[in-house]
Amino acid sequence: MHARYLIAAPLLVLAEALCAPRLNAIVRHFADAGLVTNRDRGTYDAAVASTRAQLNSRAAEIVVIALAYLLMSAAAFSLPFDQVPVWHKTGGSAPAFSPAGWWHVLVSLPLLLTLLLGWTWRLALWAHLLWRIARLDLRLLASHPDGAAGLAVLGYSLRAFSLLAMALAAIVAGRSANIVFVDGALPRDHTIFSAGLLVVVGALFAAPLFFFTPMLMRALQRGSFEYGALATQVGAAFEEKWLGRDRPVDKSALEKPDFSATTDLYAIVANVYALRLVPIDLKSIAMLAIALLLPFVPVVFLALPMAEILAGLKGLLF
Repeated sequence: MHARYLIAAPLLVLAEALCAPRLNAIVRHFADAGLVTNRDRGTYDAAVASTRAQLNSRAAEIVVIALAYLLMSAAAFSLPFDQVPVWHKTGGSAPAFSPAGWWHVLVSLPLLLTLLLGWTWRLALWAHLLWRIARLDLRLLASHPDGAAGLAVLGYSLRAFSLLAMALAAIVAGRSANIVFVDGALPRDHTIFSAGLLVVVGALFAAPLFFFTPMLMRALQRGSFEYGALATQVGAAFEEKWLGRDRPVDKSALEKPDFSATTDLYAIVANVYALRLVPIDLKSIAMLAIALLLPFVPVVFLALPMAEILAGLKGLLF
């Protein structure tokens, strides 16, 4: 309960203040950087306006709250009363909720579910917006130094979702810590479930970026042919000029711009061949992974007390 309502719930609230401006900047980048052509600008603006209207929809908020109470009812009142936590009960002979129990099922749990469902709605809108943008004829540059034809900025969305990922991981970590307190160790099944859940959460944030893979594949194919042919022609001319048997070479060759120009061209061509098919960079993946794993650090120290950790380290030295 402490992990859910003292850590995860505030993080879910703070995540909106951190995430929304970053996602807005990513969306604006398509227009500011000239990735959207003039022909598709109207479609792009309509997609952004529609998403913003749905995000601020009063009807969506009402549905989220109603669904939260529906899920709460299904979860709380379908659970056998002997499995209900002790602090939910009055302690009398007849099954009844205590004031703390009623507060949990009527206020705390619906509030947490509302936050979670609200973020589910936001993620669905984000994915739908990216899907609509990915259907446009974007002006991609295969030789772009970001390694993603100008779309690397999309990978920053994983960084924007890091606080949300930490909140979700805190819920899972809180459950794991409670099991360690009660049983003294984590069952293997629970460890596998928690690890799988974290992988699913990370994949959920990264999945919408795969909408751009088909256009990146086309950019790679087109760039490989075009820049590859250019590199071959320039390379052949360079070798013909400088590698001929009868071609005298003196110190003045070091002053010629041919070498630096050829090197620069080959660096550009190398960018094309190194084009990533998914606009995700390793730093963004690392930040998301750290956010998902950080709440489990206390769980590790609960499952493995400091004395055992120090004893293991000593065993490596002596």
